[in-house]
Amino acid sequence: MGKSMSEGRFLFYIVAAVMLLMLIHLYHADLSSYLNPENYLAIHTILEFFSIAVSFSIFSYGWKVFGFSKSRRILLLSFLFFIVGTLDLLHTLTFKGMPFFITESSIAKATWFWVSARIIESLMMVLVLVLPERRLQKDRRRSCLAICMAIIAILMFLFFKYEQSLPLLVIEGKGTTILKNLIEYGVSFLHFISIVISLYFYNEGKNGQHLYVGLAFTFLFLSELVFTIYQSVYDIDNFTGHLYKALGYFFIMRGFYFSTLADDSFLKDPSEKRGRQTEEMIQSHYGIIFKLSKQGNDFIHHIVGGGLLDDLGFTPNEINGKTIGEFLPEKAGRVEKYYDCVWNNNEKIVFEIEIGGNTYAISLMPVMNNGEVVEIAGAVMGIVRYSRLDRCSRNTKANAL
Repeated sequence: MGKSMSEGRFLFYIVAAVMLLMLIHLYHADLSSYLNPENYLAIHTILEFFSIAVSFSIFSYGWKVFGFSKSRRILLLSFLFFIVGTLDLLHTLTFKGMPFFITESSIAKATWFWVSARIIESLMMVLVLVLPERRLQKDRRRSCLAICMAIIAILMFLFFKYEQSLPLLVIEGKGTTILKNLIEYGVSFLHFISIVISLYFYNEGKNGQHLYVGLAFTFLFLSELVFTIYQSVYDIDNFTGHLYKALGYFFIMRGFYFSTLADDSFLKDPSEKRGRQTEEMIQSHYGIIFKLSKQGNDFIHHIVGGGLLDDLGFTPNEINGKTIGEFLPEKAGRVEKYYDCVWNNNEKIVFEIEIGGNTYAISLMPVMNNGEVVEIAGAVMGIVRYSRLDRCSRNTKANAL
């Protein structure tokens, strides 16, 4: 999928984005002379259709992928972009100067579709980032689609039916209203929160994809700020805001679409049938097979299966998507030291653990991507009569002596 974002490239893009805004402001009058309503309408449509294409591609791909992954994050991300893509499409079709669509095109309708899309986008993006990943047991796609369609239908009814009764957001020739600016500042704040969360995740795991996500929210943050200062829906500031939004969606596609969706392990095997057979093999295996991902300082368990779960008195739902402290708190401190050792030292480990009077062997192996540990693959087997001590155990015993 190409090079991962580096810190140097990230800073370069940030500086370039800010410098471009300064240059546009410096040459505002000269650049404005190149824009007129006839030209801008086509430019606006092209920029918006780019972000709409990104939104619907994420939705359609996520719809397909959820059948394999049952990932809560992918479900939320897919239907977030379904709503946002649809509202952006309605914003484009009702933009002033566009042909008749249900009613005459107008600034009021287009702007209300715009702010509703941005509010939903900014709120849900924060939710997608902060919620821990979890594998859902039921297929929620159709119920989520029905909810999304209902939300879109309600907003369409309100904006088309009561357009004249809604508060003004933009006064052509004078600029944005206080209400519009308050909404945009609120959206900007939520995007800033998303930037902070993305950079926090990058600092914890040094995964360059988080820099792509942070960069996407930076462009969206700047875009929303620009949308508080334009005087006309056809002026250079409105164009700049749409340009930065399109760039933000490009980096969303690069950060979310290619890493959160395309790089998931369940996509590495293109055969759905083979994926089901693998899952059945895991569930029938007399042992436990699992993997660990890291979110902040916590190790999250995924794809837990195997016949040994029943002997230990656990179900997959009690373990999947949780830290060891949530389902085995009395062993959490010791086991997490081994997790940290594998993650930080990039080495395989086998150790013993006693549960319910029985002894089990747990083997851990790092999963690498671009020279970095991105997951830990693990297996539990019992009952063992001997063990091979790992380096962490030897170091611990040596220090104790």
